[in-house]
Amino acid sequence: MIVEQTMSGEIMPTPGRGVYGLRVHGLDEVSELPPAEGAALGWPAVRVGQVDVPPPPPVPLDDRRGTRILADGRTLAVDRLRGTATFYGPPLAPDVLAHPYLAPVATTVNRWAGRETFHSGAFVLAGRAWAVLGPRTAGKSSLLAALAARGVPILTDDILVVDGADALAGPRCVDLRQPVPGASLPTRPVRSGDLLRVGLPPIASRVPLGGWLFLRWGAAVTLTRLPGAALLARLARQRSFGQLPSDPAALLSLAALPAWELTRPRDWVALADTHRLLADTVVATSAVGATR
Repeated sequence: MIVEQTMSGEIMPTPGRGVYGLRVHGLDEVSELPPAEGAALGWPAVRVGQVDVPPPPPVPLDDRRGTRILADGRTLAVDRLRGTATFYGPPLAPDVLAHPYLAPVATTVNRWAGRETFHSGAFVLAGRAWAVLGPRTAGKSSLLAALAARGVPILTDDILVVDGADALAGPRCVDLRQPVPGASLPTRPVRSGDLLRVGLPPIASRVPLGGWLFLRWGAAVTLTRLPGAALLARLARQRSFGQLPSDPAALLSLAALPAWELTRPRDWVALADTHRLLADTVVATSAVGATR
């Protein structure tokens, strides 16, 4: 068996699961997390565990560790030196470990690794990943599911990890509050039956990042280009764990990518026009970029 050793001396079997730019150990039963292969074998490793014992007190996140109380009352403790992330409380089912509980682990460990993470989904067109950002009710997941139904590859649903110029793949699923009308997407109930999960096919573990899309509701389907200064301010606000340092040059590089505000009505009928406008715009943008 191939093994690896963490900074604390703990031996972990490899390869584990390759997701969010990490090799995740302890979650082999989570079907939405693909095995770590190829380049993923060089990614940072973290072992995820669960214990139903009294938790340690909260500790603010710094560059070594952090312990915080989650929305459901559980406590998550992440230790950089040991390479561990431990949930304190009743055992979590595999479906919720895939999402949403892996997300705070992934954002913490990736920020420690010097990567940027955002509350964002992403799809792939013209060989590049296009980030989809917006507030909780902006319809990110429904847009991604509708694109998936049209054969557009989905890189990630809820957390976008950026490593240099590349976007990294998330769990192979999208969670919906309601089905997408007219979309032939197989779903299954998850998270105590509150959501429907769309399974996603395998995808490359990293894809060059092409640009940014910020969602808002409006009367018509439109794309409005955002200037670089406005984009930099938005990205700085939306990166995860702002108390951890970021490389200013890396943020400037991300803000140099094209960005738009995508407006569309709260009407499923508008999805076809949205897809058409997105495809036309990002394909044209990619073609211009390739000629430079």
